[in-house]
Amino acid sequence: MPRRGVIKILAEEPLPYPKVLGTCNPMHWKTLESQQVFKTGLVSIDKQKCEMPDGRIMPGYYILRFPHWVNVVPITDDGKIILIKQYRHATGQIHWEVPGGAVHPGEDPALAGLRELEEETGYTSPNLIKVAENYPNPALQDNTVYTYLAKSCVHKGPQNLDPFEEIEVVVMSLTELKESLEKGMFNHNVMVASLYQSLRHLEK
Repeated sequence: MPRRGVIKILAEEPLPYPKVLGTCNPMHWKTLESQQVFKTGLVSIDKQKCEMPDGRIMPGYYILRFPHWVNVVPITDDGKIILIKQYRHATGQIHWEVPGGAVHPGEDPALAGLRELEEETGYTSPNLIKVAENYPNPALQDNTVYTYLAKSCVHKGPQNLDPFEEIEVVVMSLTELKESLEKGMFNHNVMVASLYQSLRHLEK
């Protein structure tokens, strides 16, 4: 469904680091063979045979293929941060997070972030600023996590959750957020990175 109104998507300045680090050619491995050995839903696993720079052969290197991901750090004009809490079955714990989710194939990460923000919290934003691109686990995964700061957030309506999602929306001040980070309340490392990178941007 086409969106109404104007959404301002900004990258106010170049990201403060190269998008890809450590690309010195002498360190690169050469892929000799690649085979998909598992696939279910959005996740797949490739097994690769690789040649290292000194000629050694890695017979089986496994790469987990996940969709790209987007995190959105939403803030209102009065300085409130919109957060969420949800149960994650892999850890068996309830985690404090920011809104976010998978980027669909061919989807603009910013629009994916806006979609997830509205679905998970009922809030929307006219102004998204990209603050970071990170690799969540480059030893095993090849996907990217995009972080956007969503300014001037306003409540639009009820949540529109997926059938198996249960998400609690929590609003706190910037001071409360910083104290919660220092106390270790946030233990999802991808979320912690997005929050600190967004706070750094706000403090400029």
